[in-house]
Amino acid sequence: MSSVIEIHRITEKLLNLVEKPVDPDHREDVIKQITSLLEERQQFIDRSEKPKNEKEKQLGEQISKWNKTIIEKLIELKSQVQQDMVNLKKTKVSTKQYSNPYQDVSVSDGMFYDKRK
Repeated sequence: MSSVIEIHRITEKLLNLVEKPVDPDHREDVIKQITSLLEERQQFIDRSEKPKNEKEKQLGEQISKWNKTIIEKLIELKSQVQQDMVNLKKTKVSTKQYSNPYQDVSVSDGMFYDKRK
């Protein structure tokens, strides 16, 4: 089987995977699947040759179009993960402040030092 056909098959799987909405609870599994498919596809890309016939050229063009969509979806997934990290950090800070509200209060608040003798 031609490497272009294999790349097309893997890219199609990847496209179907990223087009589905990702549940935050199962996001880690989806990212592992995406990583696995990308690594598998990269192995075929490294061994690939130029398209030999018209069918392979058409498949290559379709792969290129799919790649644009895949990249957009991966950028969206990355921004979702980043937003979740920011929200988690805010939650940690607010929980910490709630449990000990006077932790960040400066000791010298309200104190007055008179320099006169």
